[in-house]
Amino acid sequence: MNNPIEKEKKKREPFSFANLSIQQRLPLFICILLLSTILAFSWVSYISVKNASIAIGTERLTAVTSQLSSIFQQSINNNAVSAQHIANQKDVEEYLQTGNRVAYAKAFDELQRSQQSDTLCQSIQLLNAQKQIVMNYGDNRLLKNINIDSIIPPPGSNKKLINVGKIYLVRNAMYYPVVAPLKYGNKTLGYVLKWRALRASKKSVVELAQLLGNNGHLYFGNDDNKFWTDRLKPVPVPPVNIYQLQKVAEYSREDGDPLIATARAVPNSRWLILVEFPKSAFLETANLFLKWLVIIGIILVIAGSFGAWITSRNITRPLIKLTKAASAIAGGDYSSLVDIKRQDEVGELAQSFNIMAVQVHNAQNELEQKVHDRTKELETANKDLESFSYSVSHDLRTPLRAINGYAMMLKEDFDDKLGAEGDRMINTIMSNAKLMGRLIDDLLAFSRLGRKEITFQDMDMNHLVKTCIGELLENETKKYEINISALPTCKADGSMIKQVWMNLIGNAIKYTSKNEEPQIEIGYTTGNKMITYFIKDNGVGFDMQYVDKLFGVFQRLHGNNEFEGTGVGLALAKRIIDKHYGTIRAEAYPGKGATFYFSLPYKKSLLTKVADE
Repeated sequence: MNNPIEKEKKKREPFSFANLSIQQRLPLFICILLLSTILAFSWVSYISVKNASIAIGTERLTAVTSQLSSIFQQSINNNAVSAQHIANQKDVEEYLQTGNRVAYAKAFDELQRSQQSDTLCQSIQLLNAQKQIVMNYGDNRLLKNINIDSIIPPPGSNKKLINVGKIYLVRNAMYYPVVAPLKYGNKTLGYVLKWRALRASKKSVVELAQLLGNNGHLYFGNDDNKFWTDRLKPVPVPPVNIYQLQKVAEYSREDGDPLIATARAVPNSRWLILVEFPKSAFLETANLFLKWLVIIGIILVIAGSFGAWITSRNITRPLIKLTKAASAIAGGDYSSLVDIKRQDEVGELAQSFNIMAVQVHNAQNELEQKVHDRTKELETANKDLESFSYSVSHDLRTPLRAINGYAMMLKEDFDDKLGAEGDRMINTIMSNAKLMGRLIDDLLAFSRLGRKEITFQDMDMNHLVKTCIGELLENETKKYEINISALPTCKADGSMIKQVWMNLIGNAIKYTSKNEEPQIEIGYTTGNKMITYFIKDNGVGFDMQYVDKLFGVFQRLHGNNEFEGTGVGLALAKRIIDKHYGTIRAEAYPGKGATFYFSLPYKKSLLTKVADE
């Protein structure tokens, strides 16, 4: 763990749950599980509380708006009664009927008394049946730009006379008319038109907003949705259709905050009242609930993670001890036992591990003793093999040399007496004696190869191949066409790889010797980790069904009399390539030649890696 290379490697590794230890995984898993559960529960609960809060707020908004509409209806009715009181006066009726000056003076006095008793009344007009002003007390400029038909329906109209008309903005002040008809029987003699100012103090507006609560606001508007006011000043028209305001509507004004509002008509008037509440006011309870859920969730996550950490620590601490003990055993220290006194599964595991460690220690001692004994036996066998090799090298060569020598003497001294058949026999004896000598040499080389150490060095394959061809064709009279590609270098043992080239090129020369135009091609291919050299010829080839026997000792695919050979050369080549961690194979077709391939790692650093794979 203190290895800086391992630390740097871990830093470079991307985060993965699989790379975490058990002590890290369990708290993280519990934390994620708790967090997911709390988030899901909190969100569902918050949505439920939010919907309930909005439903309760909407119901309250509707109720408040309806109550305010009833309250202002009473005020409007009082204004209508005041105007109707003027219309019911006998002096006013008499003036409209007769037009005499005595009645005019009395009617004017009645208008004056009514205007002076109402502080918000700005003007009172008396209109005849044709809606012409016949008497006025107060500011008569209010009607200058106002169509009287919008206040009093024209004759023959289906519209009903409404006592309180729309709110008008005149010279930065707001006024509304109160109308009372003056009737004589079924006949309308005229109208009393009373103009009252719509104003309120800022304090009263604030107090009413406080009574509404939750930062609510009350607005008055005309039923055509073209003018709205908060009684202090005009305000923008709500950005929603007037029919939507008959129910509860949600919208935003210029400040962008969501609002929930509803409107109600004030009976016997052209007025609407609009009550607005910020949507956030309805969500205060839900947001507070969510806040407490988040706080409780954080506490639960921290507590759960801490508890999971404690639990995982109690599990992983003995596992760490087991791991260290196992690493010690892997390093050869079989005396490391685990001191864990627990009655749970981990304790049983530790007890079983200690028993296993003792058994492994005993088995290791027995194995070492067996290895020691087998080593002695192997050393004895090697000595016997060396003695046998010496015997083969010296004792067997002596009779072979004697056989070959006496055969030569017979041929030289009695050649004229042996005849053709005798000469053939003598040549056969000499040929087989030489073959036996080469076979002994090949077997000795094959047996010594296993004990020979490999010395890796950069090998110039082009020079090596040309040297081998020169040696093989030194006494050859037949002309061979040999094409050699520019071969890359590799790391190999020079003497061993030369033996491989000698055997494979020698085979190609041997099995193309009976062709009229023998051709041999030597080249290479490269792979991810290996360089593959090949020797291709147009010789006799062989049947691929016997390819498994090709690299065995004494395995020959052609008759002994057809081509010379000991049957050891390819087996020797395969053993050399195996020691270089390479591969060797062959492809051929009868009568169409053969191709032998052998592959070697192209870098020394890959030798160990290829060997491990």
